[in-house]
Amino acid sequence: MQGKVLMALTEGGMQYLVAGARASVGMKAGRYMYEVKIIEALNPVESTQGIHGRTPQPRQLVRLGFSAAGSSLVLGESDECAYFDSEGNFGSGKLKKRTSQNFTRDQVITVILNLDPKSSNAYTMSLFREGARIAEPQPIPQCLRDKPLYPHICFRNVTVQVNMGPQVLRSLPFTCRMLQSAAAADVVESKEPGGIFNVMLPVAVPDEGTFDWLDDWLEENPSWVELSDRKLQQWAASSGLAKPKGGSLDKPSFSYGIGTLEDLSLQKVINSIAATIPRNYVVMEVRGNLVAEERAEVLKRFSLPHFKKSAMVVMGKPLEEFKDRLRAKILKEKQSKSDNEWKLKKAQRDQAKQMARRQKELAEMRRKAEESRKKLLEEALKKAGDESKKEEVKAENAEDAKDEPKAEVKEEEVKQEEDDDGMGEEPPKVELTEEELNVEFRPKAAGSDIAPGALSKSIANFTVPEESEGFDAVEFVWEGEAESKEYLKKWIMEAKQTMRIEDLQPSKYFADKVAQWQKLFQDWQAKQKTFKANPPAKKEKKDTDEPERKVLDIFSIEDVDDMGDGEPLYANFAAEDWALLQMRYEFYLLQECFKKDVDDPDRLDIPEVHISFYFTKYFKKTLNPQAFSLKTVNDLVDLIKDTVIISGDPAVLTANMENVDSPEIFVKFTEECRRDRQRRSDAGDETAKLKYAAPSAPAIRPQAPIQSWPQIRPPAGFKAPGKGAAPVGTWKGGKW
Repeated sequence: MQGKVLMALTEGGMQYLVAGARASVGMKAGRYMYEVKIIEALNPVESTQGIHGRTPQPRQLVRLGFSAAGSSLVLGESDECAYFDSEGNFGSGKLKKRTSQNFTRDQVITVILNLDPKSSNAYTMSLFREGARIAEPQPIPQCLRDKPLYPHICFRNVTVQVNMGPQVLRSLPFTCRMLQSAAAADVVESKEPGGIFNVMLPVAVPDEGTFDWLDDWLEENPSWVELSDRKLQQWAASSGLAKPKGGSLDKPSFSYGIGTLEDLSLQKVINSIAATIPRNYVVMEVRGNLVAEERAEVLKRFSLPHFKKSAMVVMGKPLEEFKDRLRAKILKEKQSKSDNEWKLKKAQRDQAKQMARRQKELAEMRRKAEESRKKLLEEALKKAGDESKKEEVKAENAEDAKDEPKAEVKEEEVKQEEDDDGMGEEPPKVELTEEELNVEFRPKAAGSDIAPGALSKSIANFTVPEESEGFDAVEFVWEGEAESKEYLKKWIMEAKQTMRIEDLQPSKYFADKVAQWQKLFQDWQAKQKTFKANPPAKKEKKDTDEPERKVLDIFSIEDVDDMGDGEPLYANFAAEDWALLQMRYEFYLLQECFKKDVDDPDRLDIPEVHISFYFTKYFKKTLNPQAFSLKTVNDLVDLIKDTVIISGDPAVLTANMENVDSPEIFVKFTEECRRDRQRRSDAGDETAKLKYAAPSAPAIRPQAPIQSWPQIRPPAGFKAPGKGAAPVGTWKGGKW
């Protein structure tokens, strides 16, 4: 940073984030200083369109201090830092308090760090403005006293000049050397990165240890920089923006109420400038790193020759080392939750004990006050010489003493009761359950890596990376290349069978089929109505007549509109039969068109859990089992099991027939079931009757009658301006 001007990016949402820069030379002893001058305060033009959230304040911000190597580049985000800010605060780790005066543009600010143990102000930081002290020496955190501390500057919407020496810009009342003039024994120089830099893409199966593995890897490789949406969200939080809820771990929500953050301009800026700043990068995108086309885009961005590009495939059965670390994390989180619950309960118990103790104290005070009152009364009566009254008071006091409960409690009993709350002085130690000990990956309840909609759109394109794509190396961490490919293939097939396709759209074939069915369905209902209005004359039945074929063999009928005597097969359909007929065709068409529209050999049938979702997506209405007094979709399908059934593991919706040429078969199924219910009902089986509630048409509200308004007559004596008295009568043709 020596002699450099630090400038902040102010477009694409960068104006809301705090930038950070840390020097490459750190102090480990002595007392030294550096200077900073704000030479420009920026006010980026912002469109008010799309801004309905709170922007971070103050708009211009500077933090000056020191931090340990490897700590966060945003001062105040980790415990290993100490700093002063332009608002007059001193930050020690994550804590902040008001200790100094503000500083602003065109002022030379001097920061002094004293690590001399012999000094009266040892292990403190001081702040000066234009050579005058504006903050008393502030102690640095204990955890920093044995570590090299590097000058660290954070800023937002300002341009700052940095001076490490050897000449000062503003003299101080005493002599203090600049950091550039420090003795070699008092400083340590960090190794400057150079030569070849690495870009690594982790590739893992969603929800199978992706981010847990990355966190462990970054802990062992702290010099690498993670490029991901979750890291940008952490940056925004440390810059003063409230973290929005929602989204997935891979793509968290950026609903900050600020247009340039919500439209993902921030990600575009980071992607464009990352390759211009040589670093070792981890590009973390669970979905993107599984898609070959998006991996190619990342490799294209880092095409400069000093970048070595690699992929690390983390698939299959995890290593024991990973499982041990995961169990340790789960135990830590479980212990933390238990500790918080214990502290809350302990605080509630303590509060209850304090209230009980206070009640006892008040009762004791009342008892003593009463005794004092009675004693004073006795003394007053004694002085007055009224012996008879005195005896009467004594008797009254004796009687009261019998009635009053004893308020005295032994001190030892009170203490024992207060101490014995059954909770102890330390929170209880938790243990992992058998299920938690055998866990391989974090439960999905903690949050999914990829949102269901994004996963369903991309899952068919998931592949294992290969060197032929442009990688310099592909490393397989848990299992070999062949095993990883087979594992991903198996996972994709299993996932397809259970996930729903959010962006699936019904085809034109489906729309045409529905239109044809609706016309046919209405024609059948109209013919039934006509038949019932004009039934054919009944023939006299003779003993030699054969039984009616329509009763014995439904499926031999060729024309459902005429069984031979002008009577349609559906002549006796009631409302529930028409509803079942409609449902039979809709379920058959749903299963047939789903298979055609998805066009995926791994997804031939609809999973049971998603039947309602796809039914609504295709027919734009919801399934209603309650119309038949049923509880579940499975119960509803049981009514039409001649057409479709739910079976298999996992359970899926399957048609009992294929390539149906004519919908008349569904009329025959419906009539067969109607006759079967009728036969059972006639035999006394009450369960054969369907409890169907036909949907009621929306009530039409009668329109209020048009009111005839009375003729408006001006009041007596009314005068129009300049016309004299207004005439009395009705207004016609522009005159009264």
